[in-house]
Amino acid sequence: MSDKASSLAYHRSLGSSSRSLSEMSVDPNYTPDFSQGMRAETQQLYRADDRALWKESVPDKTAVDAEAGSYAQECAVIVRREPHPITHQVALHSITVQSPLIKKVLDGTFKDFEGLNTQLKQLTFKAPFHPFYYRWHLFEKLREDEQDQDTRDHLDLLYPIIYHEVMPHIETMMDLTKNKVISFDYLWTIFAPGMEVYTEIDGQDRLMELTDSRYEVNMSGEFFTLECRYIDCNGSSFGYVSSSVDINKFEGVKKLVELNAFPSHLHPHVENLVDRLHARGEKFEQLNGFHHMSYSGFYTARSSRQIRKRHVESSRIIIDPHTFNICGTPGPGLGSIESDSQANSVNDESLAGIHNVVYRATSHAFRQYQNALRKHEKRAKGGISSGSEFYVENIHPIRWSENAFPRLVLPHGYKEIIRAFVQEQLSGDDKFDDIVYGKGLGFIMLLSGEPGVGKTLTAESVAEEMRQPLYLISASELGETALEVEESLEQVLELTSKWNAILLLDECDMFLEARSNVDIRRNRLVSGKSSIISLIYNQLSPTKANSPSHPVFLRQLEYYRGVMFLTSNRINDFDTAFESRIHLTIHYPPLDTPSRLHVWKTFVQMGEQESRLIDSDLETLAKIEVNGRQIKNIVKTARLLSKQEKAPLAMEHVEMVLSVKKGSFA
Repeated sequence: MSDKASSLAYHRSLGSSSRSLSEMSVDPNYTPDFSQGMRAETQQLYRADDRALWKESVPDKTAVDAEAGSYAQECAVIVRREPHPITHQVALHSITVQSPLIKKVLDGTFKDFEGLNTQLKQLTFKAPFHPFYYRWHLFEKLREDEQDQDTRDHLDLLYPIIYHEVMPHIETMMDLTKNKVISFDYLWTIFAPGMEVYTEIDGQDRLMELTDSRYEVNMSGEFFTLECRYIDCNGSSFGYVSSSVDINKFEGVKKLVELNAFPSHLHPHVENLVDRLHARGEKFEQLNGFHHMSYSGFYTARSSRQIRKRHVESSRIIIDPHTFNICGTPGPGLGSIESDSQANSVNDESLAGIHNVVYRATSHAFRQYQNALRKHEKRAKGGISSGSEFYVENIHPIRWSENAFPRLVLPHGYKEIIRAFVQEQLSGDDKFDDIVYGKGLGFIMLLSGEPGVGKTLTAESVAEEMRQPLYLISASELGETALEVEESLEQVLELTSKWNAILLLDECDMFLEARSNVDIRRNRLVSGKSSIISLIYNQLSPTKANSPSHPVFLRQLEYYRGVMFLTSNRINDFDTAFESRIHLTIHYPPLDTPSRLHVWKTFVQMGEQESRLIDSDLETLAKIEVNGRQIKNIVKTARLLSKQEKAPLAMEHVEMVLSVKKGSFA
């Protein structure tokens, strides 16, 4: 390790010593000639190690002034030195400013500097004097502009000491940034508090404001951490959220743009970056509130148990951060933007552009960055919270399917009835009420039939036709205990009512069939755990001695105000407790030959891939007893085969899939 590197490592490791920096021996009988800090002299103090008292003599000398502390109280500046732990040479440890004249100048130098108060009685700075480094050019200017001679005399005591410590770092930083590289030991020199930092999070560009930076060590080794903040929204207001980025230790030098984070103005395509992030920021602001949108890409799914990354393509999402903060996993609190003054002062061009040591060293890039920002009135930052956390750039308007409902295969008259019921319910024009106010205001429709006959597709098509959100949930997702079911149902029904969404409760046979002890035991065996059905049915039967007095599912149904579809694959014995609460029941018979022909034609004609299937081929296929879902899967697989062969979809591709499906493929 070089002397320079070891010195930096030493400075990074400096922490709070066992004794206070202001702890000095004071003779109570000493009579001072000056008030505190007004003697225009510098007091030099030394110590042998961090367990010793600060003394006036160099550690290897025998002479010790026991009253050094009393005299030092008068000095404008106190300089402390101690042996370097590696080189063992006497090195600068810290400087204490006691002069009120110097403090006035430093008050302007470090205005709004986080973690620093220039009004302290004994203002101490530790090597390598990061605050002076970051505000060096401003400190120099204020010193040059100072008119009071006594203040200039006091500043002349401090300036050469700090200059000797800071300038080598500035010169090294300028050389490194000129060549667009940086070393790990000098990372601290390019990250000034208040500057904007560029990073990528899950492949998404992000600009954040730097609040602090420091070197740290853990079991994996040494790293440099950046404490930042960005703007987020909780549904009612915007505010700051804290975040951090770590840069692991590396050898030699590294290109600036290859770091996990770097000053935003050094981005190689800064103008394009600012334009994109400004557009994203405007979009982010517009998305505050309630929106039904389309999303493609990765998103973060949060729950009380875990955080997972998931990927979707052209999926529908509800953006409602206010409701998410109430019903979802609580996010971090937002810091106030209005009360913040650091960003306004530090990022002001007169301060940041002229006196920020990093911006001055990279002045050309900084001017380009400023010019790019001037084109826009606001700066773009942040992400957005919703039911999960989505990236703003991946959110787009929904492309509604115009043909979903017309292509739906149902017996004559079914579609007209369904459309009329749902449309009137969503409009809210029907004021028909129950004898008890608030009951029976919703519309509940039961769709029953074998798998693959179009029950789920009906609800999806209706949502497309009405252009309303569809909230799809399986009965098994509601929970395992009566309490879990009640809480889940309450939240689901509340959200669908608020969003005016269509609710699809899929595979709800367990709720609808008549109670049977045999079925309860069978359900337990199938699930491998206590079945929800026994808990629900215990509540539905008032004759059972162990049943609670309040039914869960029935009560939620009675007071639901929206549109609900229930689907069931089979209803052997429909429970009368539910039958009276369902407004319309539609049974889907197995697809007949004409219906299957319609389904085959629908799926074959979808997409842009060429097809050689003729009417006679489709009529032949329609005679095979398969359901709608199976037809879709067969056509999809056959398309993949034809695409692999770079040929139009033909009968031989479909026959090959059918042969494999039957197990007769040879």
